[in-house]
Amino acid sequence: MIDGFGTSLSALDAFGTSMAVTANNVANMNTDEFRASDVRLQSGPQDQGVQVAEIRESSTPGPLRQDLRRIENEDGSVSVEPGLIEGSNTDLARETVNMITDQRAFEANAAVVRARDEMTGILVDRFV
Repeated sequence: MIDGFGTSLSALDAFGTSMAVTANNVANMNTDEFRASDVRLQSGPQDQGVQVAEIRESSTPGPLRQDLRRIENEDGSVSVEPGLIEGSNTDLARETVNMITDQRAFEANAAVVRARDEMTGILVDRFV
């Protein structure tokens, strides 16, 4: 691979994954018992580029709210019992910051790929 492309391409892949995880968190913020995930990034092989180290589900509990549960009794009758249900632990403010940060990093690396592509085209035009 032409030097410089690999580093930016690995970053595009990693930040794309991070944006997808953030989008999933936001899409499920109203889903009961949903746990948001977080992407951990690390340096790529030989400290070149960046890659996803892990995608980890948050252990932070979501807010509890009262809910009515439908209970089917052995005799076939149905009763309703009060209970608690855990909401999603997604923090929209945090996810918005993550999305903006990932988007800017993605755009910066895409600009590097475009610039390298243009320089390669100029070199090919000049020497071929």
